[in-house]
Amino acid sequence: MDILLHLGAHRTATTSFQAFLWNNRAALAAAGLTPWTPRRTRDGLLDGLVRHPMRVTMEDDQRGVRSIGRIRIELDRLGRAGQSALLLSEENLLGTMMNNIEDRRLYPYLVERMSRYAPAFEGHRLRIGLGIRAYEDYWASCLGFAIRRGHAAPDRALLDCLVTQPRRWRRLVRDISMVFPDADIAVWTHERMAGRARALVAALWRQDLPAGLADPQDWHNRGHGFDALVEELALRGESLRGGTDRNQAGRWMPFDEDQRAVLHAEYCHDLAWLKAGAEGLATYIDGRETSAMTDRPDKPGSGNLRVVPGSGPTPTGGLKDGIEKGVG
Repeated sequence: MDILLHLGAHRTATTSFQAFLWNNRAALAAAGLTPWTPRRTRDGLLDGLVRHPMRVTMEDDQRGVRSIGRIRIELDRLGRAGQSALLLSEENLLGTMMNNIEDRRLYPYLVERMSRYAPAFEGHRLRIGLGIRAYEDYWASCLGFAIRRGHAAPDRALLDCLVTQPRRWRRLVRDISMVFPDADIAVWTHERMAGRARALVAALWRQDLPAGLADPQDWHNRGHGFDALVEELALRGESLRGGTDRNQAGRWMPFDEDQRAVLHAEYCHDLAWLKAGAEGLATYIDGRETSAMTDRPDKPGSGNLRVVPGSGPTPTGGLKDGIEKGVG
């Protein structure tokens, strides 16, 4: 049985993706694909496994061993029941948004985190999906989430740390490949693929989806707008600090023009790296419509997404199309 591991990242329409899986779980299971979303993974299934590596206790390790055993038993049961694949969607397998902000790094303990649950999937063919997003929008969305959780608005020092922190999406791909060297890794952008859960499931599963699936009717867990954050802080007697503005979608943008230029350049570097083949570590799904999905001969595709396994560098000017019109 194949394991399809959707890792997020956070703030890349993961909740809407999981809503699609949950709403269609019966139809997908009938077709041979069992979906696990946070409704399942956060109900004790990953007990002891999803922990900050610096805070793991002996009790966590003991619970984690039991959780790995339970997952293996469940995978065996699904295989005997005739399921061809399991799609597990849980963005906290990478880490958490609050950990990223506290550590001033983009999923800094990814290798240590993934190594804790990797034994659960031994003996199965693994495909991993990762959604990425322009850094200024990603961090702004995470910081807005933190404010709504009661944290203060970020100061200049924190914003500078997030701009200059060394971990980028391409580093995450390398880390994932280090833990799962035999896995197929697919990467797509939030800007092109947000709200296209049906296409992403088909691309990961590499099979056509059954007819009659229901698409979510609304956008789940959307980022908070500028006005909502101002009101939230005002109720606490606080305010947004200098250097903040709205973006074109009316969302809060804490980074100034120079900071956004640095983040934009780094994201362009990520996309160029992916389009150039990602050092053979990952396949890039660019989200453009074609008549068929192209992939390696031993990995038949499905759906109508163009997959770019590495066809040479794309000129920097052409990267603009991939990061415009961000959603959410």
